[in-house]
Amino acid sequence: MIAKLLAREGEGPAVAYVPGIDGSGELLLETAARIAERFTLLRFRYLAEGEDSYPFLAASIIQEVKAQGFERCILLAESFGGAVAFQAALDFPETVCALLIVNSFVHYRRRFRLGLARLTAPLVPKFCFHKGRKLFAPWSLFGKRRDPEALAAFRAHCGTYFDAGYRRRLRMIQGLDLRSRLGQVRQPVLLVVSDQDRIVDSLRSGREMAEALPQAELEIAKGGGHLILPLREEPWVQRLQRLQARGPCDR
Repeated sequence: MIAKLLAREGEGPAVAYVPGIDGSGELLLETAARIAERFTLLRFRYLAEGEDSYPFLAASIIQEVKAQGFERCILLAESFGGAVAFQAALDFPETVCALLIVNSFVHYRRRFRLGLARLTAPLVPKFCFHKGRKLFAPWSLFGKRRDPEALAAFRAHCGTYFDAGYRRRLRMIQGLDLRSRLGQVRQPVLLVVSDQDRIVDSLRSGREMAEALPQAELEIAKGGGHLILPLREEPWVQRLQRLQARGPCDR
């Protein structure tokens, strides 16, 4: 599994977006343009090539960041991407200057749900996937925070079908456990978690990560579901600027 650059937008210090299990690099939606007003936003997508490991995937992201001419970057990661970002911070501390982690985990506790997803994903026909995504995904992913702009942009995006790459990422989660290594992450970390997340036990995971990380802050997005990065009212740019000041991340 490798990450490839999907898009480069804006000017300024580098922010590398590490996507969730969707892997498309598109689910920042309209937040991408807002970030690009203050930073160089590097958006990545996942390709089902190479070794299925977090170190391999993390290394491919850092390689792409350096290829774009940046010595340092902030990692903005959600869900599945959070563990990838932590792995990159551990393996490449000279490049990763700070992390903004959203509704993520370093050990997935809902093992039965994970196993069920691995079993059922190959059985879902494409037309059912796309129909269900439009009808049910906004309810299950956004929680009570129904931002009209975000919902419209989400419905306009076709989404990532449960293909072989998606199923390989599910398998990677099954063997994930970085809990014992979080104390080695020396960079500033901001953890943003939702209290209505139906996909990940974000509140519990966030609190546990905050306790283990030496330089972590925790913020709770009230009423938010799993997908909060597209929400206009969330101050993502300001959060990144705070991390930039703590980094420093200007090179």
